[in-house]
Amino acid sequence: MSKTGRTTKGVTSQPLGVRLAPDEVLEVERYAKELERSRAWFLRFLILRGLADYKRELASKTQN
Repeated sequence: MSKTGRTTKGVTSQPLGVRLAPDEVLEVERYAKELERSRAWFLRFLILRGLADYKRELASKTQN
């Protein structure tokens, strides 16, 4: 797993509210704790990873 570094203060935009089911919150908290990271860091990591996967998927569809 690649490490997502800390973003420089003031670089990010406003916070985004995310609604999760209680079991999803527990799962996020568990993984964040295992990585010794905050929930916010872990959620940002997942979003960035998901965006990268989504972009790859879009690129492969345009090539077909």
